[in-house]
Parts: sequence; C-alpha cells; structure tokens
Amino acid sequence: MPSETSSSANRAVVAWLVLMGATAISWYLGDGHGARQFATVVVLAVAFVKVYLVGRYFMELGQAPRALRLLFGGWTVVACAALMTMFIVGDN
Repeated sequence: MPSETSSSANRAVVAWLVLMGATAISWYLGDGHGARQFATVVVLAVAFVKVYLVGRYFMELGQAPRALRLLFGGWTVVACAALMTMFIVGDN
C-alpha cells in the first residue's frame, strides 16, 4: 500500500508535467501562431491554470482549510475573467 507521502509526490510530479505542457502551449501560441486575440485569451487561461496548480500542489493549498482553498480558487477564476474581459473589451 503506497504511503500518503508518495501519493502526494506523485501528484506533484503530474502537476509539474502539466505545468511544463502548459508552458509549451503558451510559448507556441505566443510565438505568432494562430489568431492574436484567440491566442492571447488561451495564454491567459493557461497562465491561470498554472497559478492554480502551483498554489494547490507546491504552496500546499491542497491541504489548507476548505475556506482558503475556495477563496483561492475563486480569486483565480475572478482574476482570470477580469483580465480576459479587459483584454477583449480594450482590444475592440
């Protein structure tokens, strides 16, 4: 039976791999591929997914009290939506 520590380490490794993949996607889109507005919105979304993963798996918010986890998740969504809205409205 695997210990809780090895399970946490495995999840952190998976999170790290997802972060690396997300960085590659952001780099690819930011390097002039695809429509500019669509690429920017996707890069912003990817960035906030990365913020959430770093907070949850590398800043130990996954073990924090539920209220703090919900507050962090809510902040992530609201901040991402606000930046996307400002970009889309300001770009027109």
